[in-house]
Amino acid sequence: MKKNTFKSIVLLFIPIFLDLLLNNLFGSVDAIMLIKYDPTHLCESAVGTASSTLSLLTVLIIICSNGVAIVVGQYLGANRKEDVKKVLPQGVLFNLILGIFLMLLFVFFTPLLLKLANTKEEYFDLAKDYLSIYAYSIPCMALNAVISANFRANGKPMYVTIVSVSCNVLNVFLNWLFIFGIGPFPEMGIKGAALGTVLAFVALVTISIILNYAVLKNPLIPRKIEKNILLSILKIGVPSALETFAYTMAAFIVVAAVNALPLNEVPVRYRINLVLGYIYMFSSALAASNSILVARYVGAGDYASAKKLTLKTTVVGLIIIFALVTTLIIIQRPLFIAIDSTDESLLPIIARVLPLLYLLETGRCINLIVIQGQKASGDVLFPLVLGIICMFLVMALGSWLFGIVCGLGVFGIFLAQGLDEFIRGIVSLVRWFSNRWQNKRVIKEEAIPEDNPLQEA
Repeated sequence: MKKNTFKSIVLLFIPIFLDLLLNNLFGSVDAIMLIKYDPTHLCESAVGTASSTLSLLTVLIIICSNGVAIVVGQYLGANRKEDVKKVLPQGVLFNLILGIFLMLLFVFFTPLLLKLANTKEEYFDLAKDYLSIYAYSIPCMALNAVISANFRANGKPMYVTIVSVSCNVLNVFLNWLFIFGIGPFPEMGIKGAALGTVLAFVALVTISIILNYAVLKNPLIPRKIEKNILLSILKIGVPSALETFAYTMAAFIVVAAVNALPLNEVPVRYRINLVLGYIYMFSSALAASNSILVARYVGAGDYASAKKLTLKTTVVGLIIIFALVTTLIIIQRPLFIAIDSTDESLLPIIARVLPLLYLLETGRCINLIVIQGQKASGDVLFPLVLGIICMFLVMALGSWLFGIVCGLGVFGIFLAQGLDEFIRGIVSLVRWFSNRWQNKRVIKEEAIPEDNPLQEA
């Protein structure tokens, strides 16, 4: 790996990783607050179901955020900086309209969506209360996603991290006030958790807009519709969003399978996923850092460097993931007791599931890094087709088959998820070696500059 490339990926990885780490940390604090507030686990299960229901449609937000990041990266790689500032306004307009539409959809159809998720009666009303309030944060979420993608693509992820950390601290503080009713604030329970998140997202997008004008000096309001740029964004974004939408649809079916399990097994999945977020973020941060540089290499026409970088990043990721899963298995008992010391009845079920994480997380590591590299190159249709086939036939169908029909419970749910991630990871790796992803860049061909597009990463 070239020295300057290694430095670039480290400088990108650190702030992206810190962003994911602190997001997970504060999300964990929120979850633990609800566990302490409600030892029956009903609030915990309600938020888990509501979050899965929410992600069913909010994944559409990534249409523009992914598209903006890759198009900006390829323009920078091709040294067409005059076109870079034209990308963000197109994404902002699209995502704002989409965010408002999704907000209205959840406000008016929350009960129907929760019924489709096979939500148990015991926590149906709790999930409805949480989701109907949380929905008002979606337009802010949509705007922030595309602004953050633009910062990262421009090689300035630290600003995203600073804003994210600040607003996550605010979110934890507000949730503490509203869930437990501290001081003059009324005790709101699960509604307080949702309200705190909405207010934190409002602060998040406000600060992001201010920083965008101060640092990047990038306009947010388009003077006109740039058809070529918008089509380039959508060419990347739509298949990427459809792939993620397919995943959330399949995950929605998995949630329905989880909700069909005995009540004592439902929280197990959410507890393990709570911890897995800290393992997942290593793969996710490496994938995001790698994809930014791959987009620039592809914009410059340097496919060999893009291929080499992605393979080396994947090897590094696998070493890290294997070490982390091993550590988790070793420290599982004190870790999960620390999360909830009042109920140790879940520990034997958790212990039976954890060895499956070698399959799940190694597959996910390969899958994330290689497929995001493919998308950064413009190769977006193959991951979509592969994802649809595996997600529904392996993850969704497998969850019902292994978990419900074969009676393996939550073990069967994680087995199906692990097989899905591993199969997609191996197939995507074969695709990467085949070089069929090359020559699929989305920006129009112009003279390729001789200077290294990674100098400013």
